[in-house]
Amino acid sequence: MCKLSLCLLVAIFGCLVASSLAGVNRDSYVHRDIVTVNDVRDFVAKHPGLKLQRLERQPVAARSAGQSVRYTLGARVSDDRLVAQTADVFNYAASNDVSLQVTYPENGTGAIVTFVEIICTQDNNDGNAYVVAGGIGQRFISILIEAKQTNTFAYQALYYGVD
Repeated sequence: MCKLSLCLLVAIFGCLVASSLAGVNRDSYVHRDIVTVNDVRDFVAKHPGLKLQRLERQPVAARSAGQSVRYTLGARVSDDRLVAQTADVFNYAASNDVSLQVTYPENGTGAIVTFVEIICTQDNNDGNAYVVAGGIGQRFISILIEAKQTNTFAYQALYYGVD
């Protein structure tokens, strides 16, 4: 009788917990349709009302072979913090025009973006970076980075925000 009572008690408790979680979103996944942009001029031509925001661009002293370019958007504010960072390196057999789209957050809901810094190392300093979705003051930002005629392309993106 004691084992049966314990089993019934566990079953009732399980039902209560399950019903209290009904309707609660247990993951923070938010679906977004993201379009990869290969040529920013074609993208703008297809979206006549779109206004791209170019990131501020400053050449910086390279720590290794190649040129380094620093792109920034927004400003650091009190109580903001580093909320995400991404980095990658690409090597090509021949010079290429490179277009890369970076997005924060990669999924879910992020912090309110206050400042973005992207440092690119490439064979030259010819390139640009544009916000193509979201932006400063929002919980989502997607940036298109372009580099012209490079065999090597490396980037580090730092995202700062507040909760």
